[in-house]
Amino acid sequence: MNNQTNKIVNLSHLILNKIISYIDDNIDIICFSLVCKRWFNDRDKYLIFKTKNIHLFKLNSTDIQNHKHFNLPSYHNIFMKSIQSKSDNSLFIGSKNYHHYDYHFDDVRKINSIPSNVTIINTAINFLFEGDMEYLYRLISESQSVTTLKGCRTLKYGLPKSIKSITFHNFNEPLVKGSLPNTLEVLDFGDSYFKQEILPGVLPDGLQELTLHKYQYVIQPCVLPVSLRKLSLHSSQFDILPGVLPVGLLKCILGSYNFGIKPDVLPDGLLEFSLEGSDCYQYEIQPRVFPLSLEYLCFESYNPSDELAIPPPNREDLEYSAKSLLPISWLQAISSLSNLQSLFVYFPYHDRDDTTIFNVNYLPSSLKSFGLIVPGTTMGGIMPTSLKKIDIDECQFKIDEIFPETKQYHLESMEYENNIIHPIPSNVSIDEFIIRGKSNEPKITLPSGVGKIRFLIDWTNPKEKIMDFGGDGATDQTCSLRELHFVFDFEDEFPQVKLPNTIELLDLGTNNLNTTLHLVPSSVKTLIFKNQSKINITIPNTIKSITNIIGKFGLIYTQTIRKLDEYYYLLYGNHENKGNSGNLVARIFHHSKLEQILGTKIE
Repeated sequence: MNNQTNKIVNLSHLILNKIISYIDDNIDIICFSLVCKRWFNDRDKYLIFKTKNIHLFKLNSTDIQNHKHFNLPSYHNIFMKSIQSKSDNSLFIGSKNYHHYDYHFDDVRKINSIPSNVTIINTAINFLFEGDMEYLYRLISESQSVTTLKGCRTLKYGLPKSIKSITFHNFNEPLVKGSLPNTLEVLDFGDSYFKQEILPGVLPDGLQELTLHKYQYVIQPCVLPVSLRKLSLHSSQFDILPGVLPVGLLKCILGSYNFGIKPDVLPDGLLEFSLEGSDCYQYEIQPRVFPLSLEYLCFESYNPSDELAIPPPNREDLEYSAKSLLPISWLQAISSLSNLQSLFVYFPYHDRDDTTIFNVNYLPSSLKSFGLIVPGTTMGGIMPTSLKKIDIDECQFKIDEIFPETKQYHLESMEYENNIIHPIPSNVSIDEFIIRGKSNEPKITLPSGVGKIRFLIDWTNPKEKIMDFGGDGATDQTCSLRELHFVFDFEDEFPQVKLPNTIELLDLGTNNLNTTLHLVPSSVKTLIFKNQSKINITIPNTIKSITNIIGKFGLIYTQTIRKLDEYYYLLYGNHENKGNSGNLVARIFHHSKLEQILGTKIE
């Protein structure tokens, strides 16, 4: 079969463009166009780059710049067309340098108009003279494209007709019916500066999300529109009365809420509920407080008081001598939620002197995700087999008790922080295992049945320790490990490491390349590193056979190297250049330059 009759090669441009739309990374889009001669020759007719993470506009300018390192002439026209056709750009106005915004102005008078391709504006200037404020907000109000406005300080000069989301900052103007447009879907008062009462009929009928901070008034009936789907109420000065929350509410977050939640306050049909903020909630959970519809429940606020009655343990708890972490009324309420899929208990500043117990027998059989982060707490009981994700940081447990051999478990993810790495029972299979904490163990061995490991262990004197994940050849065929991530920096004191020849993705973290490259098994197809070497790098042959090398620098800078053939590599990504909003790099280089590329920071 030749290319003239090959159905794949001769796919229409429409289908090729559709395929491209499902590819996330631009380096993969470029490689896609290199599959055959026709796809390369016709690239202008179907190919377009993803522009979400491409920021090329210089400070106080709307001209495309900062792409001097884009050295792919065959793709230059496509690149420019992609940038120019981007219709969801963001504009930041302020003195800080935010790299994830497209346009950045620190002088409002240099903005002649809001570009028609801007949909998001963030104003973060601490002080504006009244004339400058009027100038800026009149420009914003004239825009026909802005849908999101962050840092809004006034409504005196109007809003864009296209506006859908507003976050206020230092805003304290009275609101009346009509102050907020009917197009508004998201409203966040941003801080506690707002001191006005919101009366019935003021909030738009189509509002879907509302966030209030230190609201000083009782929320009256009919204040919240029936369209509301999410409510976040932080440090409320009054409790919520029954019948106030809309029946269609799906998500409710109460932060630093210091009132007992009354029965029937949370509407039937609510799917997500969170108690967040400082440790101030100290009330029983009465019947009918949690609607049976709940699928997600999060506790980040609990402070037991002498007045809070904690009954003696029932028959199920008699085997545990410690006090229950949560009141029995809370546990009973949790166990009654037959639709609950996610439960998260997070008390990082838990400072009770006595040891507490969390009895997992109260977890409902529907639960899929469970997180328990409470220092000094011991888990007891048997985990439900429905669980898929577990995070039990800083908790003590006996693994053969919570996962008895009579039950089978398949976990997509398990994360825990402990000084001991527990062996995984044969009846528990784990796709991703995340280990955190400090350890004095002289040797760490690979837990069985794990496909992906993130290793965050702080090891004392690691140079004297052994990390044995296999690698002797005999056990490689039965080893299930495919991904290994070293998140902790061993600071050039790397332990003795044995890795199996089954690993396909290896993340070296911030460890020095010169001290770790020799560890890379020949099976690795993707190598990730976060720290370029300060001295010349010597690359072993195993590295030269890797087809995908990814450098991640800081929080937002990523450079990917893709092997094209035996002689050439493709480099694509972004790099830091202080004073500009973003910088792109793209080039093809000869394999003889690989050592130099890995050891050189692009400026």
